[in-house]
Amino acid sequence: MAILMFISRVISLFLMVVLIFYKRKEPALLMAWLLLLVFLPPIGCVMYLLFERTPLPRKAGLFLNDIKDERRGRQASVSLNDKITSLVHFNENYNSSRLYLYQDFMYFADGKSKYQQLFKDIEGAKQSIHLQYFIIREDEVGRQLVQLLTEKAAQGVEVRLIFDSAGCFGTRLKYFASLMEAGGQVYQFHPPTFRLIGLNYNYRNHRKIVVIDGRIGYLGGMNIGNEYMSLDPKFSPWRDAHLRLVGDAVWELQHRFLKDYYMVCDHQEDERYIKDHLNHYFASPLSTTLCPMQIVSDGPDTTTDDIKLTFVKMIQSAVHTIQIQTPYFIPDSLFLETLKIAAYSGVKVEVMIPTIADHHYVYRTTTSFIKELREANIDVYFYKGFLHSKIIIIDEELCTIGSTNIDERSFKINYEINAFIYDKTLTRQAVHQFQLDLENCLLVDDSYEQNKSAWIRFEEKVYRLISMLL
Repeated sequence: MAILMFISRVISLFLMVVLIFYKRKEPALLMAWLLLLVFLPPIGCVMYLLFERTPLPRKAGLFLNDIKDERRGRQASVSLNDKITSLVHFNENYNSSRLYLYQDFMYFADGKSKYQQLFKDIEGAKQSIHLQYFIIREDEVGRQLVQLLTEKAAQGVEVRLIFDSAGCFGTRLKYFASLMEAGGQVYQFHPPTFRLIGLNYNYRNHRKIVVIDGRIGYLGGMNIGNEYMSLDPKFSPWRDAHLRLVGDAVWELQHRFLKDYYMVCDHQEDERYIKDHLNHYFASPLSTTLCPMQIVSDGPDTTTDDIKLTFVKMIQSAVHTIQIQTPYFIPDSLFLETLKIAAYSGVKVEVMIPTIADHHYVYRTTTSFIKELREANIDVYFYKGFLHSKIIIIDEELCTIGSTNIDERSFKINYEINAFIYDKTLTRQAVHQFQLDLENCLLVDDSYEQNKSAWIRFEEKVYRLISMLL
């Protein structure tokens, strides 16, 4: 026993060094971890394995950092207002995000329309299909996807698929056996240390990226599963948001996918092939449709809070309206205070969250913020269904659509990707959908807090405290 305690203390000391010098933690959270490792080293070590083992980029993929976009010189004299120009400059200087000017787009508010177009694009693929999803279900939609990918791989199309091992906890690797037998490359992101126990709960790849033939790109909030088509009665109706892009910004999606692929790929021949045929994957056509946007990705492999601070910058720029849709509202103090300042400054702020809970703990943590929001004259709406859309709209002029929830998990722990859109036509589509959703919402009034039971109030306080530690 003494030997085990000595070993656990040595490991704890090592983990403390890692946390202090290599992890980006808020001081209060860092102190909580240090106290746990000092006073309860065995428990602290197990907790670290559960929540803190971070996947890092492999050196084999570092050459991707040096890829240059040949369209960088494709700059037209486009007129952007001061608000947008300031946000563009912020992203360029803070996270080196490139402004892409030209792309054709399709906006999806439901899974049926998204899957119809996605499957059509997959069927038309000639050279390569790259997919990355947090969740791929073993259900009707998932089986249709795997079957299509298997058929294309058998035809000689390069198929590469990444799925998150935690998001796909119920999805077996052998589910993709037919695809792999046909020549497709399939990898889990951040698989558990011990398969039976399923460790490594944190640092998940929450991105949803598809790139087909280097020309067509997808990103947004939808994974692969029946619930996204409102086929699961428990979560119906299901509302979401997703984008299809053809144009310059696809370059960024392809680049992001390949960097993530090199984090998981252990097939050296495939790695060399990609490196030797890079032009093969960056063939996006030159669209003539003006739709300025930036693609910003974030994760624990960066030292900056790229997406969160861009959200904050957007909110700070608001003059008239801020419209937010999110399945989970668990902001940190910076985001929350910035939102309050906007509301107190006369900006009309609307926050829409779901009525249906997919995770009780997360839902109660979300509802714990409602009173605070309403005290700042922020309108809170309950969508009558499950709202999975992750959107922020500013002054009906610019918006962001992507995988990022408004919570600490997305801000600090998960790998995420968002499009920041500076096009009024696309933004107006998001605004229109927001207005349609309001027709299926309940506005929270004073009776909500008055009718809360003592047990719900207790849950909210406990879960909100726990959320700060995870």
